[in-house]
Amino acid sequence: MKRRPRIKPLLLVLLMVVMINLPLVHSSWVNWRVERSGIDVTATVTGGGSVPAAEQPEYLVSFRFDKDIDPQQTEWNAEVDEATAQRAVDSKEIRVRVLRGQPAAYTAEGEVTHRFGLVATLLADLALLLVLLLFWRFRGTLRAPLVAVAIGDVTRCAPESLLERVEGDLYLIRGEVSVIEDGRITLDLGDRQVQVQLDGHANPVGYQQPAEVRGRLIG
Repeated sequence: MKRRPRIKPLLLVLLMVVMINLPLVHSSWVNWRVERSGIDVTATVTGGGSVPAAEQPEYLVSFRFDKDIDPQQTEWNAEVDEATAQRAVDSKEIRVRVLRGQPAAYTAEGEVTHRFGLVATLLADLALLLVLLLFWRFRGTLRAPLVAVAIGDVTRCAPESLLERVEGDLYLIRGEVSVIEDGRITLDLGDRQVQVQLDGHANPVGYQQPAEVRGRLIG
């Protein structure tokens, strides 16, 4: 029985990938544009100071661009190294590379960059990949198993997953034996489990071996 590809789960996975990676991609894109097309200006420092941190202080500088760069006169901030922060506070000026018409896109002289965003994104991608791998591995057990009643003995076959209608409710079922119980076996078809009630028929196939049986689906 051929199965149609499931579009909604694929779209959901794609959406999650986009949501996880979009902030990092956007930040990298903006930084690239600033480096490539930005102009160097001198901004007026409006404040500065250090913020205690676990390992070493963080030095922040607040500044404003000239009105021709930022008509709104928004106060911007940048984390810079200690020497740059000291010079900026003393001189009341700091060199900044900014995109004309986009004052929010800038890189300050001596700016300190962190890899937290990259690390967090990679960890999130890894977690998503792990979830997808687990789902792929156990996808057959996440759905309610089908139930069939055998009309003949179980036989060995080539490794294959198949659920093919013969006629009416009669199906040819092929899969790997995942469970062996008294009077019943379970075949793993990859994306589905099928419990086969033997109804007195023989099963000579062992655990985790490919098997084939004809049976009527009852659930």
